[in-house]
Amino acid sequence: MKEYLNIYGIRSIIEAIDKKINIDKVWLLKSQKSTLFNHLFSLINTNKIPYSFIPKEGFEKFSKKNFQGAVARISPIKIFDFEKKLEEILENNKSPLIILLDGVTDTRNFGAIIRTAAATNTDTIVVSTSNSAPINNDVIKTSAGGVFKIPISKVDNLKDAIYLLKSNNIDIIAITEKAKDLIYNYKLNKPVCVILGAEDKGISKGILKIIDNKAKIPMKKTGDSLNVSVACGIALYEIIRQRQS
Repeated sequence: MKEYLNIYGIRSIIEAIDKKINIDKVWLLKSQKSTLFNHLFSLINTNKIPYSFIPKEGFEKFSKKNFQGAVARISPIKIFDFEKKLEEILENNKSPLIILLDGVTDTRNFGAIIRTAAATNTDTIVVSTSNSAPINNDVIKTSAGGVFKIPISKVDNLKDAIYLLKSNNIDIIAITEKAKDLIYNYKLNKPVCVILGAEDKGISKGILKIIDNKAKIPMKKTGDSLNVSVACGIALYEIIRQRQS
């Protein structure tokens, strides 16, 4: 039996329609009046997507969360085989940008990382088939539609993905507080993969052992560690800055 996902909010649904995501049905709150809602309703009709108007109480069967007056049921997000996706990326991009996540299980962090990746034209995000956040409603909503733009690749073993990247001459840089050099000291205007770990444990020791390049983000010694999605944003925009300069 096919498993569907629910996505919440007018903007998220518009993004899904724009990206040709298969939408099974849309539920809309009665008496909505806004320019954005009218745009969504026009798209629903143009694309002949089934829909129903229901009262506010009717949305309780979906979630107690802020649904922003619209819920859509969509097919599961497509997951890519990393080896095949990398081959495709290298055929079309001379300087790919890849993110690899080690043990990031918080759905909101995952969604925020996807959102930043979409804004920086990242080619793919690589996660393990185990010990990673599922792509669920929270991820979709937090990504603000980014999950429909960025291919998510999965591997059984992250080390295999790293060796594959190395064999294709892609520089790998681990963002870790244990590093001696700042990220600003690296030349990043070339094929690169950024690795980030979970906030509580960071990047695993086994992966750090096989990574040559390690960088940290400058912080006050008395400060707490950065949220992983914030660290990801700083790293990605440093890459973008170097590539545009």
